[in-house]
Amino acid sequence: MSSSKNQFMKKVSFTALATAFAFPAFAADANFKIYGNLDSGVEMVTNAKVNATTNATVVRVPSTTGTFPSNLGFDMSKDVGGVKAIAKAEMGYYMDAGNSGQGGRLFGRQLYVGIDYGAGSITVGRQNNMMYWGTMAGDPLGPNIYGLGSIDPYIPNARYDNSVAWRGKFDALSAGVAYSFGNNSKASAGAIPLAGDCAGETAGDAQACHALSAMVQYDASNFGIAAAYDRQHGGTGAQYDFYNGYVVPPAPVSGFAFGSSNDTDTRTTLNGYYKVDALKIGAGILQRKVSIAAASPKQSTTWLEAAYTMDKWQYMAGIFHVSATGQVGSGPAYTALNDTKANLLVLRAVYNFDDQLSSYVTIGNMGNDSNSGYGVSGGGSGTAPNAGQKQTGTMIGMRSHF
Repeated sequence: MSSSKNQFMKKVSFTALATAFAFPAFAADANFKIYGNLDSGVEMVTNAKVNATTNATVVRVPSTTGTFPSNLGFDMSKDVGGVKAIAKAEMGYYMDAGNSGQGGRLFGRQLYVGIDYGAGSITVGRQNNMMYWGTMAGDPLGPNIYGLGSIDPYIPNARYDNSVAWRGKFDALSAGVAYSFGNNSKASAGAIPLAGDCAGETAGDAQACHALSAMVQYDASNFGIAAAYDRQHGGTGAQYDFYNGYVVPPAPVSGFAFGSSNDTDTRTTLNGYYKVDALKIGAGILQRKVSIAAASPKQSTTWLEAAYTMDKWQYMAGIFHVSATGQVGSGPAYTALNDTKANLLVLRAVYNFDDQLSSYVTIGNMGNDSNSGYGVSGGGSGTAPNAGQKQTGTMIGMRSHF
């Protein structure tokens, strides 16, 4: 072995040894936590599209979620001169094949560093934006495989790349603001479904792919209310979609052009909850407006949910209604379809063996009108229906978290 190679190996060995001895000292001085969630099962979805005239039932292990997306994360905090240094690295992964989620990122769910000064925190990196936090109050079902994410997959994937965020809590009042200089730099691989690739941070265009979100929430002893706002600017490679099977003959259209930084995609929500003993009722409205040169399509979603806990059982139900107006296509044969509507009904029963292990069954039924094709399942691609088709999804699964 050459002397240069020997020196290299000695350096590598010394670095590994130093790291091994240094880590316990660091861990003793800092707060370090490893956490994770594994959630998977078997799902059956009816009326999945085979072609424009044929539908069939699909049985599968879904990719992206069950009751909650599977993840693995690392939290760190350390006292530094009266404030805390904080950091998070959280990855998502698909239980069906074991690959990374969020467009193949290593830490696609969150990766940030910042400071916590007691009443609030300031963080920089890839992180949940305020629309993500702002819909949680009135949505007890959350990222369930059948739920709000079936209608608008952005909600459970509401994160910004290249962002700075502030979140604060003052007794019963919580608030936050997040700003991104390039909100989605790898969307084409699935980070935000059908959103294109909008990396931003471009010389010569100060607002391309930039985004801003804000939220405020008030929590009393038995009720809470939240409001959130999210606006994204377009840019080279960006797209938008309403996920409703919008048809431009002879085929559905996915991913409308959103290429100008003057184009905007804006969501606002008002939602809340009320608790009576073991019963929690949640409700909300989510409004969306896309402003592009050709049109200003809109989408409106309302929902009502209930959750009841009894011993080791939890029972949940939800009803969602969505409509969209003003969509346009391009080319000589487009059809502008207005008033595309759908209704989603969801039931879920969860049995908790203990505080870390549970099993569940969840059912969703999506009723589309003749001009809409919302899919019932948020568990991954491959089960979209043809326009006008009803879909039923059923999943039996298990969740373990630590």
